[in-house]
Amino acid sequence: MYGTIRRYKLSKPKEFIDKVNSSFINVIRRVPGFISYIGIDEGDGWWASLSLFETRDGMAQANRVAAEWVKAEAPGLASGPPEITEGPVVVK
Repeated sequence: MYGTIRRYKLSKPKEFIDKVNSSFINVIRRVPGFISYIGIDEGDGWWASLSLFETRDGMAQANRVAAEWVKAEAPGLASGPPEITEGPVVVK
């Protein structure tokens, strides 16, 4: 199992979260090997997501899909690219 955490600084957190719930969640679920996806509101405009996949390829594809989605569906809502942490899950 592989995980990726994407951390964003947002200008309009509620608008971004609404878009994730109405659109992105359906996109990420179609990535091969999808296991789960959650979003965390850190407060002060910071927001993070945690995605789990069966394979490293699924994890990598999810990061590409997320970048494309933010660019197309949420322009101007994130101040730059996310901080990304990714790798194999070592504790379950």
